[in-house]
Amino acid sequence: MARECWIYYCVVGLLFASFTTTKGSPAGTKIPKKYAVNLDVAPEKRWQQVAIEHKELIKDVHSVITSVIPEDLLPYVELIATDLDYYIAKPYAGEMRGFAAALNISVGDVVMANLIYDVSAFCTSIISQDANGQIWHSRNLDYSFTDILKNITIAVDFQSKGVTEYSIITYAGYVGALTGQRPNVFTVTVDERDQGSIIWNLVIGILDKQVSPVSFLVRDALAYDRNFSAAVDRLSYTATAADAYFIMGGAKEGEGAIITKGRLAPDDVWKLDPASGRWFLVETNYDHWTTPPPSDNRREPAIKAISALGQKNISVMNLFDVMSTPKVLNPHTTYTVVMSAAKPSLMQTWIRI
Repeated sequence: MARECWIYYCVVGLLFASFTTTKGSPAGTKIPKKYAVNLDVAPEKRWQQVAIEHKELIKDVHSVITSVIPEDLLPYVELIATDLDYYIAKPYAGEMRGFAAALNISVGDVVMANLIYDVSAFCTSIISQDANGQIWHSRNLDYSFTDILKNITIAVDFQSKGVTEYSIITYAGYVGALTGQRPNVFTVTVDERDQGSIIWNLVIGILDKQVSPVSFLVRDALAYDRNFSAAVDRLSYTATAADAYFIMGGAKEGEGAIITKGRLAPDDVWKLDPASGRWFLVETNYDHWTTPPPSDNRREPAIKAISALGQKNISVMNLFDVMSTPKVLNPHTTYTVVMSAAKPSLMQTWIRI
């Protein structure tokens, strides 16, 4: 941990850019740049613009992040990198290979960075239903390397024939999805679930072709599922390389769920039930039936804030304010998202500067 912190603070001083507030955005925020990724071209070419525009930053960020991988894991990562198409499903193998080529770094570095992102996010996600039955989804994504990652936070529309199929908020160089929206179908966020030796579980899990990395599974759901129930089933019952929380909001009244995912199956699926008064669900990084540790209790401030807001007052900016509540918003927060599958144009992201 000491080594990680030393590297982190050294590189922050090197990379941190002096942000300015984007016109029209709340103080202390910046709107990420949006890119279109063309699904109709070869995976190796899809991220070229992103890679070119962030080349030096991504290389440095990857160098920092991969430096904290335990040395005894490196042979396994290199094994995956040398036969990427065998261990990683399409199109993700090709996309990672394309990033590596564009950045002139090893495929192993790209693989390692993607693995770290998958298992080290400490987040707060809220699903809520307003007084009109519209489902809303808000989230803060918290990471170590916070100031570095703010420089490479981007919005991406995945398009086919010029039409947006789905959208994600991500970090340049990361091909998976931890925050996404399929218009008029569902929204999804991933919160990390700490169960055992996470990185070991993930790397060894990837060596088993019967399981899916969490973030690739989310992209599969965004790409292929055409209704909320199908996406819930996919995320619940596909074997994953690591445990996770999948927070989901649909486009129809009552469609909201938090999946507490074990590697093989869900340990729990907690659903909205507005008729019984459960019009919102809050997930941080702890099973909802347990008590968070006092040192990291973001759940209670989030519940108090959304309860005080009430169903009648839900809006994009009011949910932004909820996600700005102290502890919910914290020094590790990289970005905030508010979205609603029923009204996809409302999706808004703020980098927290």
